[in-house]
Amino acid sequence: MRILLALDGSPSSIVARDLVAGLGWPGGTAVLIVSAYHTPADWTGGVGSTMDWIGDASDAMREGLETQQRELAEPLVAAGHGVEYLVVEARAADAISDAAREGNADLLVMGSRGRGTIRSMLLGSVAAEVAAHAPCPVLVARHPTITRLVVATDGSDLAGTIPERLAAYGAFAGMHADAVAVSISDRPAFELIVNLYTLGDDRLAAKRQELREHYARDAERLADALTQVGIPTTPHLRTGDPAREIIELAREREADLIVTGTRGLGSLDRLLLGSVARNVLIHSGASVLVVRPTPERRRSDEGQ
Repeated sequence: MRILLALDGSPSSIVARDLVAGLGWPGGTAVLIVSAYHTPADWTGGVGSTMDWIGDASDAMREGLETQQRELAEPLVAAGHGVEYLVVEARAADAISDAAREGNADLLVMGSRGRGTIRSMLLGSVAAEVAAHAPCPVLVARHPTITRLVVATDGSDLAGTIPERLAAYGAFAGMHADAVAVSISDRPAFELIVNLYTLGDDRLAAKRQELREHYARDAERLADALTQVGIPTTPHLRTGDPAREIIELAREREADLIVTGTRGLGSLDRLLLGSVARNVLIHSGASVLVVRPTPERRRSDEGQ
């Protein structure tokens, strides 16, 4: 198994490092540590000075990051993982996603924010961008340990691959989980959505009940599949805003990892479920694992 770990030396990235070091990954797991940097821009316009200092600054930043990487890797080495190092001069989101693609990463792990107030905001957006575009599942770490999972399903083929993915990682075997599907709300604001779903059928009460039963079966199927791969799971059906209900269930069950897909079936569902995954990623107090489609599935979706 190959894990890409994005490190910038911030407390949040150290949490990600500790999470990777502490989980029981399969034997032979390799960790590629990636750090990105920008060389300072030249503000002199070349008047009265040369630009040699820019090259010096770039070299100094690269050397500093290389030294930092090896220092921060000590817990990973102690855990018995093979560790590789990569320092890239590029936008952080681009460098991380490109390295995951070129390194055939099975999982990308990163912190939720970086250094300082402004960087916290910017690297929060980096985490969201990477989760949206990375070629593999992305785990955004907010805690250094994982003891309980909430796994969300929308009934899509992608959600159906989650048990197999989690089993392959090995790190979650024996942990307890809660599988959740979220049905449509009874609030009037959702009347239009139900009408669209039912093609204008006015028997909303009956259709709502059908939807509830449909989502309840999705949760039960996911719970059964997770239990079969060694993650004992309880199914749950919630009603309301999907992101809010997923986050609230994680809080109630004291889960420290939420697992969700990025998209569902069809163009409209891809848009809606993309927003759900993003809202969970941004607003949850738990770590979040965003499961992405395989390259073959992405090409199939794009052809629809």
